[in-house]
Amino acid sequence: MNFKKLGIAGVLGFFSMGLVGGITFELFHKGHFASIVEKYPDVITFPPNMAPAMLGGIFYMFVMVYIYDRMGVDSLKAGAVTGAWFGAAKWFFINTQWMAMMPNLFDPGYVAVDVALSAIMYGISGAAIGWALNRFN
Repeated sequence: MNFKKLGIAGVLGFFSMGLVGGITFELFHKGHFASIVEKYPDVITFPPNMAPAMLGGIFYMFVMVYIYDRMGVDSLKAGAVTGAWFGAAKWFFINTQWMAMMPNLFDPGYVAVDVALSAIMYGISGAAIGWALNRFN
């Protein structure tokens, strides 16, 4: 196992996802979650406590890098395509589960936009991972 390759790919994937995630949060998610806090102040912490989110994000990213490496993702294009479908599938599943449990909080319009934004975010992150997995092989 090439720890240098996986480590660099993980760092690039984490920061690219963080950058795009920060932009989409400010432009889309922030307003949605702020409105939820107004209705249900005891349900959501806003702004979020980023420490557990960062810890989970780091762990998740390195698991994804390992999976991409095992799948043979080794280019910008392969990473972007893999990231896009994986991100869209992951968040479609999670969002539809939330819709089932909390229909007043997660309407179909929000879910559709979130899945599309997730595909873009994961596509960009996947491209960075795919590039790094090839470059530092």
